[in-house]
Amino acid sequence: SEALAGKPEHRFRLSTNYRNSAEVYDLAAKVVAYAVPDADLADAVRRTGFEPEHVVVPEPELEASLVDAVRRMLDDVEGSVAVVAARAELEWLAVPLADLLAEHEGRLRLLDGLDTKGLEFDGVVAVEPDAIVAESSAGWRTLYVVLTRATQRLTTVATSDAWRARLG
Repeated sequence: SEALAGKPEHRFRLSTNYRNSAEVYDLAAKVVAYAVPDADLADAVRRTGFEPEHVVVPEPELEASLVDAVRRMLDDVEGSVAVVAARAELEWLAVPLADLLAEHEGRLRLLDGLDTKGLEFDGVVAVEPDAIVAESSAGWRTLYVVLTRATQRLTTVATSDAWRARLG
């Protein structure tokens, strides 16, 4: 723009990640590297001792497993928790999570991947990561955003583990 014409340009590289635990960021880094092979990634320096948990179940068990994972997350972290899913999944997810959302109003949120951008939560439960990836051409980048919303704990609950298999 005209206001910046002739002004010196400065570039800064953010090389240290203080938001996410190294355990969470190691997984997120694999996701972004899959989507953007030459990504310039920061180093996560904080460790919690808790690796991300991955729950893969047959479709009829998804609802109960999700509710169980959200309850555990609410017990495991003191602060905010997000349940994140593809936009198309939000309506049906609101039904089995209704009681927990009401009981933990203000602390527990149900969001789609894009709505999490710029936010952070102590715990994240990502539902059907393969559906998040499949939702748009930027699906892998959206999944990266979802995973990096977790500052302490991360759980994925799904009927398929194809997304992790693709990461190698």
